Amino acid sequence: MSDLVFALVVVGVWVAIGLITAWWMARRGYHHWGWLVMGAVFGPFLALAAGERVQLHQVGPLARMEVGARGPGGLRVLVGVDGSETSQAALDLAVELLGPYAEALVAAEVVGYDAAEDARAPSTTAARNRLGAVAERSGGRVTECDILSGPPAQALTAYAEEQHMDLVVVGSHGRGLSRRLLGDVARALVRQRTVPVLVVGGRGDAAPG
Repeated sequence: MSDLVFALVVVGVWVAIGLITAWWMARRGYHHWGWLVMGAVFGPFLALAAGERVQLHQVGPLARMEVGARGPGGLRVLVGVDGSETSQAALDLAVELLGPYAEALVAAEVVGYDAAEDARAPSTTAARNRLGAVAERSGGRVTECDILSGPPAQALTAYAEEQHMDLVVVGSHGRGLSRRLLGDVARALVRQRTVPVLVVGGRGDAAPG
């Protein structure tokens, strides 16, 4: 093996380790694109630091906006939103079918842990704006809008358990480049057995979980 081939192999392994580590971190709630750059540059050193960086975070909202009065019903419903067509369909269905029977109808968007460390992060600002639009779209049915942090399925499940929600409503796919990856969020929510889940498609079709 020539020196050039050996050097290319070493560089390839170095970058691959870093990118795999960045992907692993993204699956655990660290979504900032900077981790990909750091992975490509620092390679195995990012892997050494990732174990300390990825840790348990406090359950609960980063920001909470009470936007409507509590309803007369007894249901507590959590709707996961992200600005996608299917999350809008999930919100509309929850408002129409469950709104009249809900004591609390909470809309929540999940951002990465990196955004949780910076209140002025673009993703947090965008989430606030989308949740403001959600409150208007609901016609007063949404009682509260929250911003959570972490992996979406894990954050929604933990929050639903903490707040004693009776049902979680989500779209079948969210925003982003990979519909399959984001569809995994809905599947992960369905697989958990602590809170019932209603998954809504883009045209209003729903599948209970």
